[in-house]
Amino acid sequence: MPSPVPTSLSAKNELPSSPFSLYLAPWVVPISSPVIRDGAVAVSNGRILAVGSSSSIQAQFAGARVKNCQGVLLPGLVNAHIHLELSAYHHVPHPSPDETFCDWIRSLLQLRQEGGIEPEDMARAARNMLQQQHDAGVLLLLDIGNILPSPPATIASSVQVSFLLELLGPTAKAEEQVLARIASLSDSVAATPHAPYSTTPGIMTSLKQRADRLQHIFSLHVAESADEIELLQSGRGCFRSFLEERGGWENIFPSPGMDGRGAVEYLEQLGLLDANLLCVHCVHVSEKEVQMLAAQGCKVCLCPGSNRFLGVGVAPLELMLAHHLLPALGTDSIASNEELDLWREMQILREDHPGVAPAAVMAMATLGGAQAMGCEEEFGTLSPGRKAILLNVDSPSLQGVDNGEQLLDTLTSGGRPENIRWIVEA
Repeated sequence: MPSPVPTSLSAKNELPSSPFSLYLAPWVVPISSPVIRDGAVAVSNGRILAVGSSSSIQAQFAGARVKNCQGVLLPGLVNAHIHLELSAYHHVPHPSPDETFCDWIRSLLQLRQEGGIEPEDMARAARNMLQQQHDAGVLLLLDIGNILPSPPATIASSVQVSFLLELLGPTAKAEEQVLARIASLSDSVAATPHAPYSTTPGIMTSLKQRADRLQHIFSLHVAESADEIELLQSGRGCFRSFLEERGGWENIFPSPGMDGRGAVEYLEQLGLLDANLLCVHCVHVSEKEVQMLAAQGCKVCLCPGSNRFLGVGVAPLELMLAHHLLPALGTDSIASNEELDLWREMQILREDHPGVAPAAVMAMATLGGAQAMGCEEEFGTLSPGRKAILLNVDSPSLQGVDNGEQLLDTLTSGGRPENIRWIVEA
């Protein structure tokens, strides 16, 4: 990556020789620094040069092309967990209060196995969902799927999708087959396991070694439901019944030393905790496990809308922030969420965690996701050296705010802004 351009260019002969532009707005939200009223972003050659007050930036870059924007300039949002291939499964039933997480999985699997949705319809639904993500202000997506997709349609230069092929197998026989498939995969295919309850230790450790070798993120569902913790700790509960129904139970749980321990501690037993691990959901984790994740530099992605839909609980966000973990945000799939909208995810977080500062929630939707995907040197903040892809949003509700705190409160609790547009400088 090119070295970041200094924030201050004092001498005229230090200015870039290529054309550069200034984007002015009533509000600029850099994420990496406080909100700026009457702010500006200077860009050149597809990179951000400087961010500051409108007056200081215009003085610094005299003669630049000036473009006035309405509302707010901020970084693009990052959806760090989505299943685009499930975009046609919006009709999976909402679990009733007396149903378990396993019942919802049964419903989804039944629909997929019935095969009533044609491949072209699945592909069309995925493309439509990708377009919806773009239109809502999402810049980066981490897409998880069981089927290798065709290259995604180029719908806009400001959408970037990273795909992880999700593999699973709960038995020794399945492990043998999955390991053979892993060995046959091209290095151009990034692969990751599904979850501790559905994937043998051998598959998980093999995929982790491969992810480390290929230097891609290692993402898996962790501690999404209390049923998962019950299986890991005691070998009982709905997941055991679920696996037995499918011939996938081999009595490997609980593993030695798992009495009273959780999913993160199980992953620690397997040697999987490090800065390349992205734990998705993390609803049922203890303070000790949060400390372990933080100490090892692990990443976390929360999916509050999906958790609410499935009734699995609320992740301990305050605890994570207290231990200096900045989670990412994800929508999960339309099969487990009312709507795939990161603005709504922020809104739900504010409802579930009223004591968490709006600035932290906004950072989760931008910088937290970029960090989870290993892209924080390019995206996630409006900072010198980052790519000049700006999100410009505006709404009537933003017109009356008086300060940065009110602005962030409105952005994170008010839902999707009325007007969203991209500014992309090549």
